[in-house]
Amino acid sequence: MREQLKIASENDYIRIQQFLQKAGISTAGVEEHIHQFVIMENEEGELLATVGFEKEGVDGILRSLVVSPSLMQSDILLLFKSIVQLAQKHGVKQLYLLTNKASSLHFFQMMNFQQISYSALPELLKEHSYLKKLPNPQDVYVMFYAAS
Repeated sequence: MREQLKIASENDYIRIQQFLQKAGISTAGVEEHIHQFVIMENEEGELLATVGFEKEGVDGILRSLVVSPSLMQSDILLLFKSIVQLAQKHGVKQLYLLTNKASSLHFFQMMNFQQISYSALPELLKEHSYLKKLPNPQDVYVMFYAAS
């Protein structure tokens, strides 16, 4: 099987929306930020992974990371490298991610993300609509990556 990466376009929105909904992930804001998403698909055009970011000033927050169980770790690494490069092209200097899964921390550390406290998040990101919807934002793990 040969996977390919690409920056999402308007034509990919419905597929991304369905992929995220199937995984139980919010699709709010995806359409407005579609060009800030990277997708991985197989030769048949089936979506295998997606990740996006939203920008606030020079900061970005990763979102909507969904990966098919069939993907290898090297594919996921490629996905991450691609989203970091895309974020840099959009002027993002620092990338942040939030997860509620302690089991994923090691993986993100392998991607050069460092765990930080919630209070270390930039104020603009704390005001982001995604974070405002979290019932207890202090209960999530926050990770940081210097993109520049």
